[in-house]
Amino acid sequence: MVTEKDRLEFIGQIIDIFEDFLEEKGIEIQNDEKEDSENPAIIYGTDYGGLSDYIENMMMSWGVLKTKCK
Repeated sequence: MVTEKDRLEFIGQIIDIFEDFLEEKGIEIQNDEKEDSENPAIIYGTDYGGLSDYIENMMMSWGVLKTKCK
């Protein structure tokens, strides 16, 4: 079970896996929220937040996470 303390890091590491995959494939995602062109992040802003919510909800439905993060 993932602890509440580690929850955001756990979800962030899952997103990092997908971000690394996109980078290896040379895929960039247009995002108007990204102001710093030097920032290497592919998944950014509300895209990141939305993915984080989807992952968190899926992990809760599978019993990996107990409750929604506050």
